[in-house]
Amino acid sequence: MKKFAALLLSIVLLVTAAVPTYAQSRKKSKFGRKARTVAIIAGGAALGVLTGGLSVAAMGAGGAGLYAFNRRAARRHFKPRTRRIGTVLSGSALGAGIGGLVGGSRAAAIGAGAGGASSYAYTRTKHARRRY
Repeated sequence: MKKFAALLLSIVLLVTAAVPTYAQSRKKSKFGRKARTVAIIAGGAALGVLTGGLSVAAMGAGGAGLYAFNRRAARRHFKPRTRRIGTVLSGSALGAGIGGLVGGSRAAAIGAGAGGASSYAYTRTKHARRRY
């Protein structure tokens, strides 16, 4: 019985010593960060097409683009200029989608201008917050 207890104790000790090495290995993503941003935007557009047509697709792509370019991974892996351009274009798409849904092509053009201007103003006036 003592031999069995000693064997069991040594196996448990060996397993617990091996566990931290598995916990520290991080699985590398097979899906790149920039490709993930593209997939988020394309998914929003596809969902919009499936639910309601071209205007809703523009709204979906615009909303998904605003989310995708302002998340933490995008802040780390995109240049600020690229993120600003993506945010402005996404805001324009969102505004065009809302305008097209409400009043047609002229309203879509007005909405695109308003969305682009407001998202540009947002990116210019947004201050960096320090997180401790």
